[in-house]
Amino acid sequence: MEQRQVLVAVAVVVAATLLAVAPLLLAGEAGPPPVASTPYVRAEDAAATVYNLAVFFGLLVGATVLIYVIFSRRRLMSLFVSLTWFLLSVGVVQFYAVLYYWSGLIGDTAALLLLWLSFPFGVAVLYMVKKRRGDVVLGFLSSLAGAMFAWLLPEATVAALLAALPIYDYFMVSRGLLGKLIKRSREAATPGSKGGGASADSPLFGFVVRMKSLSLGTGDFVVYAAALTFIAARIIHQSRLAALLSVGVGAALIYLGLRLTVAVFVKRWGYGPALPIPMLLLSPLLALALLE
Repeated sequence: MEQRQVLVAVAVVVAATLLAVAPLLLAGEAGPPPVASTPYVRAEDAAATVYNLAVFFGLLVGATVLIYVIFSRRRLMSLFVSLTWFLLSVGVVQFYAVLYYWSGLIGDTAALLLLWLSFPFGVAVLYMVKKRRGDVVLGFLSSLAGAMFAWLLPEATVAALLAALPIYDYFMVSRGLLGKLIKRSREAATPGSKGGGASADSPLFGFVVRMKSLSLGTGDFVVYAAALTFIAARIIHQSRLAALLSVGVGAALIYLGLRLTVAVFVKRWGYGPALPIPMLLLSPLLALALLE
């Protein structure tokens, strides 16, 4: 059963990655679209990378602390989750509308239509979140957001984040606030409509993607897709086939890493960090991409 759930998770990441790199595969070379990356700086030097890392981890830690503080306040938690997903879903659709238009894959009318449709789409996502449904959709949107980061952030910043986030994830889950949140969530979980175990309704819904007995954080989808997009965008300089093969190999390594994560961490603790092992296995492919 876990094997099937891991396959679904990896398939979601691959689908988002292919959508993200479609402009490179179909339209050839394409630079970042004219979308503001505020508060990040678009520069490849060391100072800009350190600044971007500080901003990223400052926002990440701040959001984690906020979730921990409002965890037991259901209305505030629901409002925060809803606002986050509305802004994310609208932003993701608008970004890819601009990206596809900028690369010449869609015309003015289609791009304008997607920009307008992003708002009712955001409302639809809000409805799913309110009904606590659509986990795979949330995983897919998270993956698209991760690929978006790979497009918008400087390559040096993306590479540094991909190296630092697995370390951060391990310590935050094993000894930090993320681990405490997971424990509090497991204690407060209520049986879902089907009753018990796999369908348990997590108070962290919206930040975890539930797939029966297996749950992954939305941030895990973000990082996996960012990594695959970064790899493909670098290796495409060799050929389109090489880029597609790199996505396939990367997906297989993430799958193997998740299976090992279940065996090493989940079987022992009941939960565990989902970034360290998959990203460790991806590291040779990331290194190869950096050499391009």
